[in-house]
Amino acid sequence: MKLIEPTPIEPTPPEPDFGNLPIELLVSIFKYLSTGDRNAASYTCWKWYEASKYLGFARQMVLHLVGIEFDDGKPPVADLLQSPHVYPVLKLTRVRLQQSVYSQFWKDFGPAISEITFEKCMIWRERIIKVLKHMKNLRTVCFVECDLLRDDLFKEWKFMENGLMGRFESVATLSLAKNNFTELQFGAIVEMMPNLTVLDLSNCFSYVDSISKTVMLRCILRFVCERQCTIKGLIMKGISLDDIFLRGLNKAEGLRLENFSMVYQEKMPLRDPAIIQFLRQQSEMKVLDLSQSIGITDYCLDQIVHHMKKLEIINLNNCWNVCDYGVAQIFRLQNLVKLDLSQCRITKKSIVDGAVHCNRKLLKELHLEQIDTLDDDCVVRIGANFTHLTVLNIGGSSSCMTDWSAQYIFCNLTNLEVANFERSTKLTDAGFTGIDLPQKTFAIWDIEETFSIDRLKKLRVLKVSGCYKLTDFSLRYAFRFMELKELNLSRCHQLSKQGIEKLVTNCPALEYLDLSECPNINDCCVELIAQNLKRLSTLKLANCPLVSEVGLSYLSEHCKNLKYLYVRGCFKLPPDISERLANISTLRQVYKS
Repeated sequence: MKLIEPTPIEPTPPEPDFGNLPIELLVSIFKYLSTGDRNAASYTCWKWYEASKYLGFARQMVLHLVGIEFDDGKPPVADLLQSPHVYPVLKLTRVRLQQSVYSQFWKDFGPAISEITFEKCMIWRERIIKVLKHMKNLRTVCFVECDLLRDDLFKEWKFMENGLMGRFESVATLSLAKNNFTELQFGAIVEMMPNLTVLDLSNCFSYVDSISKTVMLRCILRFVCERQCTIKGLIMKGISLDDIFLRGLNKAEGLRLENFSMVYQEKMPLRDPAIIQFLRQQSEMKVLDLSQSIGITDYCLDQIVHHMKKLEIINLNNCWNVCDYGVAQIFRLQNLVKLDLSQCRITKKSIVDGAVHCNRKLLKELHLEQIDTLDDDCVVRIGANFTHLTVLNIGGSSSCMTDWSAQYIFCNLTNLEVANFERSTKLTDAGFTGIDLPQKTFAIWDIEETFSIDRLKKLRVLKVSGCYKLTDFSLRYAFRFMELKELNLSRCHQLSKQGIEKLVTNCPALEYLDLSECPNINDCCVELIAQNLKRLSTLKLANCPLVSEVGLSYLSEHCKNLKYLYVRGCFKLPPDISERLANISTLRQVYKS
């Protein structure tokens, strides 16, 4: 009789302890996560929380203080003074700086601040200088809409008063967007910042007469010419410039811009047009925004292609006078990363011809919003040629996205992170899911294959507003996106509880959800959303007539990260909505009728 020795049982290997990973390794892993994902991961344990507060991540976050009283003894300022962390990027909206200039906050956090934005703030005279003097490493200063208030930012500044004349040599970027100011005021503020490289004047002078605007443009031109060797960015989006201003820029021979925005609406002069000389002269340009410039023609685009070889981003949104030839030439730029052709009067020929010469591996963003002349064959060509796209915007082009053309997008553009298919009225459940398609995408002998939208695993933003043929069937069988952050389903009239039930479990990372004008959304849907979407910060339920105060109770109980709630047109809701949601500490604004 032979004895058989028992087989030794191998010990079960211990489960990995991710909580004890070295902090350096955690930081390296967290670098691959978005800001929202890092915030969610920080709740796992204390060590992960510390890794999420790494200084490199802090620079990507904004400390936004809205409508607060800047008092060291009251929250949130009192709480911030107890924090061991720094806040390199700070934004203040509707904050009165009357007493805050003496706050300990600026002494403690000022040296770490590299960017500060004042939006609609009541700040005047010497107070702004008293605040900025604590920021030794300040690189960017933004004043946005500060003159909307009567006591505006620039009124009666007295820099020499009490010896407060300051020079902030570290500031490289200045934004005065959406402000109206005079020549004296502009000169005073730029004099304090001698090392400016970027000046942003977007949408300024909206409410001034033409004479005052002309005087200010001359002042700006004089400033640019004086600092022509250091200025690299001049952003004048929303400001119409003429050949006289551009001719002045051309005289600054040392000016080599890398970032430029303007609106050019004049008819190009036949003799010696300054716009052409400007495009030829600025050979170092990397970012060019010519949106709403109806004076730009194919000849201008031809000059851009031949002289701006380093161009990476070009915005031609609403440039009506560019045609297929000029747009096809733009694709020849070999460093092109982003191209915006929205609302241009072009056909698919420009896209098809341009794809032949394009550096397809480098082009990441393509915007073709509201171009009705595109068809489904154009979308098929986009899917076949631009396989490295991460952003595709064809919203409002109602005839080009069909069930058949959508299949080529879902098959080939697997790197998409942002997709806008708004108002694609021909798109049905068959196109979203690949089920019951009358025509198969690929059919070879007896092999047939179709594709679902959930093939786009990297999607972060999806907009399908106005796709009224979309039903619960697509939400149940196709909308499975573990990393989706923003979803717009407004005006999708056939959605109901059955679809929402699957959506909230298959898209758990949603932070923004728009269900406006979906008539079947009721309190049960709100309950599912509140219980399952823990990261939700913005919820839009405008004109959803079935939502009542019962839905508010679910939001109050479960939505602890909600910041913005839109409930306009929900006539069943009581008037005291804000009071009923008072226990949501993060809630900033309720938009109601």
